Amino acid sequence: MEKDKQYKKELEKYRKQIDEIDDKLIDLLNQRGNIVLKIGSFKKEQHMDTYQQVREKQILQRIKNKSTIFKSANIESIWNEIIGASKAIQDTIVKVGYLGPMGTFTHQAALELFPKSGTEFLPFNTPVEIFENVEKSMADFGVLPIENTLQGTVRDTLDLLIDKELVIYGEVELQITQNLIAIKGAELSDIKNIFSHPQAFAQVRSWIKANLPKAILIDVSSTAEAVRRIKKLNDKTYAAIGTEFSSELYDLDIMHAKIEDSINFTRFLVISKQENPLKSENMKTSVVFVTKHVPGALYWVLKIFSDADINLLKIESRPSRKGRWEYIFLMDFEGNIDDDRVKKALEQMKANVIWHKILGCYPLD
Repeated sequence: MEKDKQYKKELEKYRKQIDEIDDKLIDLLNQRGNIVLKIGSFKKEQHMDTYQQVREKQILQRIKNKSTIFKSANIESIWNEIIGASKAIQDTIVKVGYLGPMGTFTHQAALELFPKSGTEFLPFNTPVEIFENVEKSMADFGVLPIENTLQGTVRDTLDLLIDKELVIYGEVELQITQNLIAIKGAELSDIKNIFSHPQAFAQVRSWIKANLPKAILIDVSSTAEAVRRIKKLNDKTYAAIGTEFSSELYDLDIMHAKIEDSINFTRFLVISKQENPLKSENMKTSVVFVTKHVPGALYWVLKIFSDADINLLKIESRPSRKGRWEYIFLMDFEGNIDDDRVKKALEQMKANVIWHKILGCYPLD
């Protein structure tokens, strides 16, 4: 008993110290908030851009370097929320469009890229809608898939990047994991019908064949829509193939996790009307071009970059849709378009192409 009293007394002492520290933290946050409001007023008076990604990255890097106990990722999450809350009191909410509905992989990617506080996430039905809303300044940024390791390039996104005057602002890569999701209390033997997107069904074909071979597969517009339908039906005979994130949003159970047949990663792009002002040591540039119709034209373009010791990350072709047997080449390479070496290579490339367009220069994920 005496030891219990001693432990409780010791615990209360520590809790009191935590309370005192929390009081100091909230006082400091209030002080920070007052300065944030002053900065917001100054920016408005000077007609400055309210979204300052470079400054935010500098703050995060400085703070992470000072942490001695918490992991860098945890510190970044905390400060992202502080920065987001600061934007909210400045009335400078950043609007981010993504392929909806809520709970899609694209929604998850958007949350990886932007803090919850200070960001308004806007779901759209198609890539075209995202591009159009960013063009009209109804959204500041758009997040879309561009490539995955199983199906390759997402053609709709690439076509829009070629046709529209928006630029790639950044990117993020997510591992795509699929899960069998159902209402609480459902058993595998209950499942007779499964909702999901056709691409998700293709990714879990072997698992379904082995575990639910008689189930009726019902195609829907997205894995998130599949999970939403499960919630609405509230029927044990229905399940969905979807994300852990969407199961949490709709308070459903994951019956079996990570049922995909192969490891799959998807790369998502952030698009914007403005180029990314953030410059780092590792930059990536994306460019599209059409070569001249002469023997060796593509070879000479590639040789220019090889001679300049510029590392090509990707090159692929697709029909231009404007001329018969005419192809557009997409090329990603390491390098900053402000570097003399890259400038020279791009200038030399012009002699071997009839058209080219820089899609963006952004930090390499």
